[in-house]
This record gives sequence, C-alpha cells and structure tokens, in this order.
Amino acid sequence: MESRQQVRRRKRYHVTMKGNNQEEQVVIIAYSPEEMKSLIRKLYKHIIFDDRGLPSGEISFKATDLL
Repeated sequence: MESRQQVRRRKRYHVTMKGNNQEEQVVIIAYSPEEMKSLIRKLYKHIIFDDRGLPSGEISFKATDLL
C-alpha cells in the first residue's frame, strides 16, 4: 500500500492591526498563524511596536482556506 503524504495548505489571513495611532488592514497568505504573525512583525513592526521596541498594538485576524 502506498502511504499518502499530507499536503500542507496555505490559508488567507485577513489581518487588522491597530497601534501607534494607526490602523492597517492587510491580507497575508501563509501556512500557519505563526508564519503569518512572523510576517506581520517583519513588515509592520512600525505599527505594532513603539519607539522603545515594546508591544504597543493589537492584531486581529480571520483565516479562510485558499481554493
């Protein structure tokens, strides 16, 4: 019998970030919530961290499957 390899599926994350008197909405395509959060930290650290590098914002998201 052949063993079936599990296929990793990416998801679409509709993300809203609030912080530093800004609000931003973006769509991120990632394999997991951890990967999505890593991308958000890299791309939008000016919104979710203050000048001293401390977390100052909030992130909310909704995940949907890619077809």
